[in-house]
Amino acid sequence: MQLHWSLEMTDAIRFEVKDTVAELCLCAPERRNAIGSREIALVKAAIDSIPDTCRLFVIRSEGSVFCAGANLKEITDGSMEGDDFQSMTNAIASLTMPSLAIVEGDVFGGGAELLFSCDFRLGVTGKHLKIPAAAVGLCYPVEGIERMTQRLGSTLVRKLLLTTESVSFEELAQHSAFDWLISSAEVDAHSEALIARLSGLAPLSVTAMLAIIKSVEEGRFDRVAAQRLADSCSESEDLSEGLLAIREKRAPVFNRR
Repeated sequence: MQLHWSLEMTDAIRFEVKDTVAELCLCAPERRNAIGSREIALVKAAIDSIPDTCRLFVIRSEGSVFCAGANLKEITDGSMEGDDFQSMTNAIASLTMPSLAIVEGDVFGGGAELLFSCDFRLGVTGKHLKIPAAAVGLCYPVEGIERMTQRLGSTLVRKLLLTTESVSFEELAQHSAFDWLISSAEVDAHSEALIARLSGLAPLSVTAMLAIIKSVEEGRFDRVAAQRLADSCSESEDLSEGLLAIREKRAPVFNRR
């Protein structure tokens, strides 16, 4: 049975669940998809509403800019603090299912934090990332610096944060910022195939391995707990189904059991 529903948002954000995929779209290109306090609350509410049946979280946007980060007007007038934006990206980074950012536009400021909070990143050639925090006297979110350094290495992060230079997606891809870098003409077909593949894998094994990877990244790896997760996969009905599907030469039907 297929599930398809959407959560009422604002004109700036659209959220819907299609079967096993939850998709969030930033749709305020007129303000470069900058995110304000209301949008932050809605994104977090959307994440909290994702059903257990979902296997993949996707974030994408409309327009020439993927995301310009936090709404600076709200930061200036005090209606939003930088930590508010980080609480949203932390919620994405803490998802137990894989997350995929489909980035068809340039990225500015805190938009990078949104990008690097995802497990997978698909980018389009010819675009750029720029973080001008030092040009206005801001310190980039602490956990964002930690996350970027883990993903890219300290040399490139120094260049991004301390020089405020615009860096091409092509250069970023050389430092593993993107898992896939393709032309704009390829985005629809490639992203559709990628979403189908990621959401079609065995959810128990995917979530188990993702949890183990994150525990290593965050310095809290527990071998006993990790082995327990691995054992739960070995004892699952999904494994039996996967092996049976191979023998019968058909696609497996996983049920998270």
